[in-house]
Amino acid sequence: MKKYSILIADDNQDFAEALKFIILEGHDEFINTVDFAQNGEDCIKRSTDTLYDLVFMDIRMPIMNGIDATKHIIEMNRHTKIIAVSFHSEMKYIRQMIEAGARNYLVKEEISACVIEKIFNNHLFK
Repeated sequence: MKKYSILIADDNQDFAEALKFIILEGHDEFINTVDFAQNGEDCIKRSTDTLYDLVFMDIRMPIMNGIDATKHIIEMNRHTKIIAVSFHSEMKYIRQMIEAGARNYLVKEEISACVIEKIFNNHLFK
């Protein structure tokens, strides 16, 4: 059975910890690791050191935003699946992340165990 490596790139530590809890709940047998990055630059560095299967990428972060980090990560490894996460639901942000290479876009307030299950089924467990 394949075990997946996941990275959460978000400068809000409370949100990142909550997302990790949701990810691991009921899926820990499929998860190798869930790591954190505080900004886009750190995300790129970690993605260079570790091949992540899935990255949950915040859009607005210090040092480097999620749009630029997504472009870099997809250039390094087009097989990494990036899921954008943000409090913003405006179409311009969604379009920018999808154009950068994100496979999906989640509004933070709408993330639940059911939503994460759908993401896993659509992007990992194929």
